[in-house]
Amino acid sequence: MKHTLRLLLCASLAFHFPLSTFHLTAQPLPQGYFRNPMDHEIGLSATFAELRTGHFHAGLDMRTGGATGKPVYAAADGYVAKVSISPWGGGKILYIKHPNGYTTVYMHLDSYAGAIGKAVLKEQYAQRSYSISKLFAPDELPVKQGQLVARSGNTGGSGGPHLHFEVRRGGAADLHTHATIFNPLHCGLPYKDNINPTIRGVRLYPENGEPYEVPADGNVTVSGPFHLGVYATDAAEGSTAKNGVDRMEVLLDGTPFFLYTTESIPVDSSRMVNALVDYPHMAHTRQAYLLTRGLPGAEGPWVPLRMGDGIFRLKAGSTHSIGIRVYDIKDNVAERTLTVKVTEIGNRKTEPVTDGVAVKYDQPFSFQQSMFSLQLPAHTLYADDRMVCTGNGMTVTVNPSLNMIPPHLSYTLSIKGSLPGVPADKTVVVHVTRKPGSTKLSAYKTTHADGLHTALVRDWGEFTLAADTTAPVVRPVNFSEGKPLKTTTLKVRIGDNLAGIDTYHCYLNGQWILAEYDGKTATLVIDARGKLKAGPNNLRTVVTDGAGNVKDLTWVLTR
Repeated sequence: MKHTLRLLLCASLAFHFPLSTFHLTAQPLPQGYFRNPMDHEIGLSATFAELRTGHFHAGLDMRTGGATGKPVYAAADGYVAKVSISPWGGGKILYIKHPNGYTTVYMHLDSYAGAIGKAVLKEQYAQRSYSISKLFAPDELPVKQGQLVARSGNTGGSGGPHLHFEVRRGGAADLHTHATIFNPLHCGLPYKDNINPTIRGVRLYPENGEPYEVPADGNVTVSGPFHLGVYATDAAEGSTAKNGVDRMEVLLDGTPFFLYTTESIPVDSSRMVNALVDYPHMAHTRQAYLLTRGLPGAEGPWVPLRMGDGIFRLKAGSTHSIGIRVYDIKDNVAERTLTVKVTEIGNRKTEPVTDGVAVKYDQPFSFQQSMFSLQLPAHTLYADDRMVCTGNGMTVTVNPSLNMIPPHLSYTLSIKGSLPGVPADKTVVVHVTRKPGSTKLSAYKTTHADGLHTALVRDWGEFTLAADTTAPVVRPVNFSEGKPLKTTTLKVRIGDNLAGIDTYHCYLNGQWILAEYDGKTATLVIDARGKLKAGPNNLRTVVTDGAGNVKDLTWVLTR
């Protein structure tokens, strides 16, 4: 059925209708239902489904002029269904559910407005935590289209002030798992774009040789099967110059061969972007070459539509034209044509890879030696491969032989051993990254039992055990003990040498007080307005790292 659908789509596209007329979703997206969530024209610093390392960009990044605190409005009538706050990821997030079954999501917020802000603050004090995830009933926080619901910010993993905006449908009770995210611009939001996309590079990947950049004249000679990679970006008025494109098609002698669209993305499949691009090249250069070839573990109704597996298998002695067309949301187009001459295939033979143990991508895999073991769930890999698993003392190396694409799922790694003089609960599994002149250790949350140290990891490469017996670092930023207090916004910087910060709590005069944690600056920010008394005040900060080391400090602040 899927193959038939692809052929029908390709047959339709042979007439070169604008691809915006071909919706791959089960039903048309609502048009004119959602308003711009901000009160200025939409300018984007990132577009929907941009190809990122490890994920598709799942929404629109709306520019806010480099400032925080801009008004954010409800895109349509509905109710606040969820609030989520974290120092990482989307930072302060607001979910509004609408009567038409869709949910709009607003991320990296600086603050929540009105009754929403009061409900959030109440929940944070109830949980005694800055980070919360709270679901609300439909009658608790109703909103109207155009109602002020928040202020834009730079919280979480944001690289600068902006509003990240999404349109979702479906999902589990958490409104995230199993949800599908749609391009808001396909819902008719007003957006100006009169600038053509840019095809920045085309790479050719021969099966019997090394990949190379196609020359500017587009003339190439190949011998044997190959696939293509295309790196393209888009720009628009008021937007940045290297945003993601909306869709791409590749035609072989005028017949559609490959189609990529960005109308929707299942949340659970976002990491599959690693299998759709030239991952090693992207990790090194940040240039996202979208590949025509497919891998069996990266399939679904949302991935590119290809003829077969996306490999060009052309007759020796023939000459062919390959057309590349890249579109933005407004059907502006960039085109490039390649002329491919196919020579006789030589007698070169590729030696089969025999290193490691054979693994089926759609089956679980277990490996065990005396000093370590690992368990890969089914679909951790994107294609059948061979896993090379070696151990030397407490150092373990885990790598696939054929496709150096990061694992799709987390897998379990256990290492046996003990570090001299280090308690088991202060031992962590770390990933080792070696570069000329430096070595970086990245720790995982580690459990301990029967001499084994176990972690869920989502990397390949080198792992080992390391000790974390050092308590976190805690120091004041804008106040000093013994000096008069000049502010009611208290800032405390916290950090850890390895296992990372696990929990943090602040107490003012013996009472728990909310401390907002900015992960980018590793700073706790405490709004003490109305809570400081005249004379001495005690501020206590307790910080625990992932290995259970604790730093507990108290300062006397005079006001």
